Amino acid sequence: MKFTFRVSPNYRDSISTGRIMRELTIGLLVIYAFALYYYFTSYGTSYGIHALLLMVTSLSVAFATEIAWALFLKKDLRSFLKGSYPWVTAIILTLMVPITMTYYALGIGTLFALLFGKLLFGGFGQNIFNPAAVGRAIILASFAGAAAADITTSATPTTAMEQVGWMITKPELATKFLAQFGGLGNLLVGFYPGSLGETSKILILVVGVVLALRHVLDWKVPAIYIGSVFVFASMIAVIKGMGAWYPIFHLATGGLMFGAFFMATDPVTNPTSASGRVIFALGCAILTVLIRVKANLPEGVLYAILIMNMLTPMIERLTEGWQIKLAKKYTIAFVSLFLVGSLSIGATTFAMSYKAPAEEAKPTVTLGVPVLIFGDDTALSPAEVTSSVAEGDVVTITVSSKGYAMLESEYDENPKPNILIVKIDTVKKTIVSVAFSEFHDTKNIGDKTNSTTYLDQFTGLSITDPTASVDTVTGATFSSVSVARAVRAAIDSVVGK
Repeated sequence: MKFTFRVSPNYRDSISTGRIMRELTIGLLVIYAFALYYYFTSYGTSYGIHALLLMVTSLSVAFATEIAWALFLKKDLRSFLKGSYPWVTAIILTLMVPITMTYYALGIGTLFALLFGKLLFGGFGQNIFNPAAVGRAIILASFAGAAAADITTSATPTTAMEQVGWMITKPELATKFLAQFGGLGNLLVGFYPGSLGETSKILILVVGVVLALRHVLDWKVPAIYIGSVFVFASMIAVIKGMGAWYPIFHLATGGLMFGAFFMATDPVTNPTSASGRVIFALGCAILTVLIRVKANLPEGVLYAILIMNMLTPMIERLTEGWQIKLAKKYTIAFVSLFLVGSLSIGATTFAMSYKAPAEEAKPTVTLGVPVLIFGDDTALSPAEVTSSVAEGDVVTITVSSKGYAMLESEYDENPKPNILIVKIDTVKKTIVSVAFSEFHDTKNIGDKTNSTTYLDQFTGLSITDPTASVDTVTGATFSSVSVARAVRAAIDSVVGK
């Protein structure tokens, strides 16, 4: 007697795998077409071309990696590529990155996604983790500050929510916060900067439903995943006294919709049984909400899926057997997990009401693109000199300069200008030092400029050199320029005497 065994995880073949991948590719390209339309029409040709070249980069690296692997193993190249579907991983990964991503970072992420996320496990159908999720995790871990030059640095909903801690209890602040992205309606439509394939939730929903009706993906996974996140977020809204907008925001922002339809449904890395997939989706929902509201991360979908990928073999063993006969057992398991998740999220939410006093960790400061002291950027919203005191050859100038909180932020209450002290040697015609006297900028953004890494760049600069420049702090461009404005105002006050 011959027995056939299937290890977990694995993929189902009740319909053609080729047909599944073909229709999945078409669905993903429809979402990508929306991103191209948005950036071409809203930001111009250079942004649209950058989005196109990001896809070309990922696809090129994906095919090159799999071709090299096939040649190394001496496999038939055509049949290997036809059964490995490298383009699917490349497309999904590209849709997960923002328009600011560099080609180099995406290329490295694609290489790791294919090589370490799939090929080393034995290829398509044998991998434990979702390859695209592996690639995105590598990019987040190794290229957090990777941004292409001359590409928009507008805040995305998830990064902005990270700055305010995923908890906005005051209605007026919630209104200001949502207004900068066009409100909840526009968050669902998707006309705002973000990851290329994750902004238009309505389009993702339409494509996902079509693919579900075509049996390309299992509808139960996104339904349980998205529905559970909505329920858990509603619990938080009730506990913290927030409005109905809060659970909708969880659905309308970040990678939840995209991850639920195109990553959590991956037949290779999620359980094969219907009950197993339901438990898998619920686990993803619990982890997503916990990571969002508690962890020091702007988003929880990616890591929630990767963690549940690790638990897939265990879920398979727990749910093996005749599904109908064991339906009661699986129902009890699902309800128990739901209650555990509810209690965990509820306890976490209550605990967040109290914060023990602790010394805040200093933000990591990395330098990016340069800004000219006497350039066009510093000519905008000029700083104001409030006092000037001469002591020998050195003049100490106090300057008031508007930072990110006053010029860009929509959710800072009663923003104030920063006060800086600029010392200039009038004989040597150089800057002696630049320091903050009063700092009123946005937490986790502007405070990065209040560091020796950034401020020490000004020391020794010539006040008569029109090409004098410093590097801005990555992620704090507006605040960096505001400091340069203060220095320019101080120089002008001295030179003009």
